[in-house]
Amino acid sequence: MPDREEILASADPALAEAGRRGLTTCLGAVKDDTVTVVADEKNIVVGAAFLSAAIDAGIKTHAFLMEKHGKRPMKRFSDSAVQAIESSTVTVLAVTPQPGELKSRIQFIDLTTKHQIRHAHLVSVSPDALRMGMRADYNAVDALQERILEVLGHAGGVHVFSALGTNLDVTFANDHRWVRSNGLIKPGYWQNLPSGQVYTCPATCDGSYVADWSIGDWFEQSYPDLHEHPVTLSLSGGRLTSVSCPNRKLARELTLFTRSSKNGDRVGEIGFGTNPFLKFMKGQMVLNEDVPGVHLALGDPFQDKTGASWSSSVRVPLVGAGMSITAGDRVVMEEGVFAPDLLEGLPEMSG
Repeated sequence: MPDREEILASADPALAEAGRRGLTTCLGAVKDDTVTVVADEKNIVVGAAFLSAAIDAGIKTHAFLMEKHGKRPMKRFSDSAVQAIESSTVTVLAVTPQPGELKSRIQFIDLTTKHQIRHAHLVSVSPDALRMGMRADYNAVDALQERILEVLGHAGGVHVFSALGTNLDVTFANDHRWVRSNGLIKPGYWQNLPSGQVYTCPATCDGSYVADWSIGDWFEQSYPDLHEHPVTLSLSGGRLTSVSCPNRKLARELTLFTRSSKNGDRVGEIGFGTNPFLKFMKGQMVLNEDVPGVHLALGDPFQDKTGASWSSSVRVPLVGAGMSITAGDRVVMEEGVFAPDLLEGLPEMSG
């Protein structure tokens, strides 16, 4: 493909091992595969790490630099990109989203699901986040998720609280599936990389949630660090009732964004980070979702994964730190650290 050399020119040797582990450990790519890498200019270094790894392994590749195939924000991928994706067994999308691009990312995911492709989704992932994330032992993360889901699967819901003011009661929906992002990607499935979370679409969320670390989608570029202006969401019946924040501009923008589409104000995801190898990083929403804790997303519930009966054309995730979780009388987490019995016997999991 014409963009291959341009993307490869941005390859960083310091990311070679991260790209190799992402491609082989997480995506399970081998010589018989065909790998398509789509990157944009802001994430070209991350895309190049995967493309270089595939070429070094002797795997057939296609490569696309988004800005060469349409104007941003991109509503749909080009016909040539779609054809390459459909002919692939492994795909990688490394982009920094712009307002209005959720539809094109959903288009990409739908193609990978339809054609049984193993897909890695890297949204606004920095080189440092990729380097840290690919150091994780994803088999250990997978084992921890088994234990956590055994607890959550028997609980009708959880209570989440934090020193900053999170005080949230979450009820799980029996007809919604739990989704595991364990870094081990199978055909027909996709995961964010770095990885390490379990999530579902809740039945209800009531109370308050304080996000003091990250806000996703296009907000992350303007607000990479929420420490100085934490966002407090007030929720009732699983819907957003109000947003408060010292930064009034952010509060206004978030409120308007969630009102811009049907169900944009609805909680589409309650997620639990399960990767103790990771540490919070400024401006790295995807990685921060996987650090032990609780995050949520307003808007689209990824209904193909969770089984939710509704959808939305917008989605914005948020992450707060220092979360504690109880499921009935059972302590699951205290201030961002899993209960000792959940970690017992697992490999050392410090990142």
